[in-house]
Amino acid sequence: MTEQHSLETARENLLYIRRTLEAAGQLTAVSGKSLIATGLIAIGGTALNHYVTQVPWRADDPYPALSVWFVVLVISITVVLRGFYKKSLRMGAPIQAPLVRKLLWSLCPALFLGAVLTYLAIRSTDLEWLPVIWLGCYGAAVSSGAQVSVAPVRYMGLSFLIAAAGAALSPTEAGLAWLALGFGWLHIVYGAYIVRRYHG
Repeated sequence: MTEQHSLETARENLLYIRRTLEAAGQLTAVSGKSLIATGLIAIGGTALNHYVTQVPWRADDPYPALSVWFVVLVISITVVLRGFYKKSLRMGAPIQAPLVRKLLWSLCPALFLGAVLTYLAIRSTDLEWLPVIWLGCYGAAVSSGAQVSVAPVRYMGLSFLIAAAGAALSPTEAGLAWLALGFGWLHIVYGAYIVRRYHG
């Protein structure tokens, strides 16, 4: 009976600590499983992009490939948000509105810049820069948002910035490979670590 009471007390203390971290601006409900799913979706998107265009980007008709990545983006956002929500409920620590606002303020500037640069690349038909733009701006957004999240997210953002630099220094033909490495394998690797280290 005493042991059972001790376990219940320990669980209550853990939940209190997690709620305190949420209120203090620390997002602990990052879903590693959702990141893994996002990585698999991105790898599928890369394969479909290659099948549709046969080359990384076609300046004469970029919209089939861009449509593929738009679908990847929408599905990935849905999966990640659902993962955040389910994990926060499982932890008994609903995400607080002030934390959401802080996270959005951290993420949105770099993502907005990415959208603007994407538009300029499409308008000027310099599509070979899209992998660099996407990897770099996403990495900057994640690195900034990681200030209110768990440590692995910060390193994931840095890894995306390194991938962007690699894409910038590589031949144009390697663009899809860098997208697969970044949005695919980096999400999978860091997602697996978060699952193991942060229990899901």
